[in-house]
Amino acid sequence: MFIRTIAALTLATTPALADNWDLPMAWPEGNFITQSAGVFAEEVKAATDGRVDITIHPGGSLGFKGPEMLGAVRDGLVPIGDLLLPQQIGDEPLLGLPGLPFMFASFDAFESFDDYFRDDLEDIMDSHNQKVLYTIPWPAPQVWVKQELTDIDSLANIRVRTYDKTSTEVYSAAGMTSVQLPWGEVIPSLASGAIEGVVTSSSSAVDGSFWEFLSHGYPTSHSWNLNAMTVNADAWAGLSEEDQAAIEKVATDLQPTFWETARAEDAAKKAILAENGMTLGEVSDDLHNALVERATPMREAALESLGDKAKAILDGYAAAQ
Repeated sequence: MFIRTIAALTLATTPALADNWDLPMAWPEGNFITQSAGVFAEEVKAATDGRVDITIHPGGSLGFKGPEMLGAVRDGLVPIGDLLLPQQIGDEPLLGLPGLPFMFASFDAFESFDDYFRDDLEDIMDSHNQKVLYTIPWPAPQVWVKQELTDIDSLANIRVRTYDKTSTEVYSAAGMTSVQLPWGEVIPSLASGAIEGVVTSSSSAVDGSFWEFLSHGYPTSHSWNLNAMTVNADAWAGLSEEDQAAIEKVATDLQPTFWETARAEDAAKKAILAENGMTLGEVSDDLHNALVERATPMREAALESLGDKAKAILDGYAAAQ
């Protein structure tokens, strides 16, 4: 009886073990997506009194590549993950919808769509055994090259790194030679001469010290890219209702801040690139119109392949504006 009493007292006074979640990030430690995740992790730890402790592993250090993240979180290989949505279309084609070419004319329009799309995104992720915590956008992608780009002909045959199906198709249609690569292979490919340009944001251009390899950047803004922080549904179900509510509040409160951070990011990183000698060019009306003209058939074909659900989302969004 005495032993059972001591055991009961021990269990009653022993704090619950913390949930230690490893969070793989494809982006370097200094990248604003990674830093935002760090803020989230700190706030979650505080809000749960240390019961949920998220450890961030930047730069692909856990071995997961960007396009693998939807499956990694779904299958419980990691409890939480940062997903670049257009990289996940092999597993879920509808995640390519926000990144279709030349869909949004401004950051404000993109943010408005994100708000409208959230319920559908939740449903999509639920079907892949995970829950959305927050979204965070990238600055619109640019094309970074070794020479001046004046018109559509000046893009011809440049070997350029692309990162997903949409970017590959857009720049191939523009006459470039697209080479789809994950971020971890970009710098070695630039150094070896395997590629002569890169399609990515100004944030990644600074991460990669592009001034060591390239000389010009052009804001083609062919698409807008969205990341989602998601948690495995089984890991989520293992938390108390109190901790679930605390984490949801942290995510909801931080998302507007993260979007504002993304807005400021582009200008700050462009300034760094200019300070290091890169020429930040302008896309002429003729070049922009040519890019849009060549991309329009692929956008229409992509929407057709995505089916009635994608059309209904876009029609609903248009009607809500």
